[in-house]
Amino acid sequence: MLKTQNMSKTIPSEIIDFFDITGNVALLVKGDPGTGKTIFSLHYVASQAEKGCGIYFSTRVDAKSLYGQFPWIRESIPPENIVDATQNIVPKRMEVPQLIRFSSLPEFLKGLYMVIEEKKPSGSPLVVVDSIDAVAATIGLSVEETCDRIIDAVRGAEIKTIIITERAEKTALDYICDGVVTFKKTFIDGRIFRELIIEKLRGVEILNPFYYFTLHKGQFKYFDRFSPVERRKRTYEPHPVIKDGKGTKFYENGIFSTGNRELDKKMGGVRRGSFILIEVVGEFPFEHLIDITSPIVENFMLQGRGIVVVPCKSISPRYFINLYSNLVGKEIVEKYCKIIAPIRGNHKKTASWLIHTDYSMNKILEAINEEIDRFKEKLNENVLVYLSFDKLEADFGPEDTEKIAIEIISRIKFEEDLCIGVTFPNTKITPKLREMADMVFRIFSKKGIVFAYGVHPPLAICNINADTSLPHPKMYFTPIT
Repeated sequence: MLKTQNMSKTIPSEIIDFFDITGNVALLVKGDPGTGKTIFSLHYVASQAEKGCGIYFSTRVDAKSLYGQFPWIRESIPPENIVDATQNIVPKRMEVPQLIRFSSLPEFLKGLYMVIEEKKPSGSPLVVVDSIDAVAATIGLSVEETCDRIIDAVRGAEIKTIIITERAEKTALDYICDGVVTFKKTFIDGRIFRELIIEKLRGVEILNPFYYFTLHKGQFKYFDRFSPVERRKRTYEPHPVIKDGKGTKFYENGIFSTGNRELDKKMGGVRRGSFILIEVVGEFPFEHLIDITSPIVENFMLQGRGIVVVPCKSISPRYFINLYSNLVGKEIVEKYCKIIAPIRGNHKKTASWLIHTDYSMNKILEAINEEIDRFKEKLNENVLVYLSFDKLEADFGPEDTEKIAIEIISRIKFEEDLCIGVTFPNTKITPKLREMADMVFRIFSKKGIVFAYGVHPPLAICNINADTSLPHPKMYFTPIT
């Protein structure tokens, strides 16, 4: 079973509930080749079957190959429970004690019954037939008739069975089986994306018919909704600082840490003088984006570096300050963070961290540069500039916003600081910013589950989630493979 901290799980609860209902014996797992049907089925056996009670009828895999690819299945499916369901006359070189040769359905059912009866004294057998199409082709009968007869046999013995088919379309099999799940593999911008759809589960209320998952490292894991950082009720312990200043390997290599050790290993950090562009695709809560980028922001502040922020137009400046006060402490935020907000009328000073400016391109440029100058003069350290271009474009229009971007990004690159820019679907200057960016990432959400991928450098789609039960929230990045 997967540890909680990995922020992904193995078997949807609806499917577990389905097999707990008396009378439900057959789950049809369907989808095109390579969609994850076999790995899912083996994971179900590994997590739900009693020790040694999993039975795997295969037309294409021997024990050696199975254990080589999925070593974690051995305890649930021992070698004697891996059955070669073929009709070859000459035995294959296989490490499989059970070898059933059949040329008719009765012979296959007899073999199935024999293996099941052998396992009953040890517990409740759980059978996987992989695949029903191959078994039917070997026998010379239709897939529907073969499936129907197998289900009759296992229903009489009250044996739970997973039947795998590579016929992704709706067929008579959907009506024969008690439950149906479909596996799909699609592509987003040339990158793999995987989806499990619960079509039907007899006797189970399906509250969530869609699950997004990965087969990373040969394991089936589905993803949960994004867990946001608590805003008001909790003060977290300090962020575990990753030092990247003078005297560190990060500094010697000319890079900043991302503030997350896992991400540093995947990406190698962020080169000094970079402009990182994050493109939000579709509807996406900006609050989640703040959470996701928080590690690098915290890591800057906790090393005594300044942060200059132009927040998203839908977020109040105080929201940003309150969140980071919970994460790193109010004193640190007020010392190292400045938020710039254009305002009409008088510029009344309301907080030390809030910098008001006129609705003028020159004034906001002047304010950003002045705060960068103050931090550098006072701290003699690098600065992180966090720009939400939806806000800038709404206030100053695309043309002036591009001018602001060119000046600030040019300065960041020259002085080897760091700039993070964020755009949304309606941000018109996104293509121009993409040309200026050293790194481009796209981030999107499906049913509250957060995903991102690298455009430059090209990176696979990964799920992002946070473990907020820890003393300090930790982000996890799980690639979809």
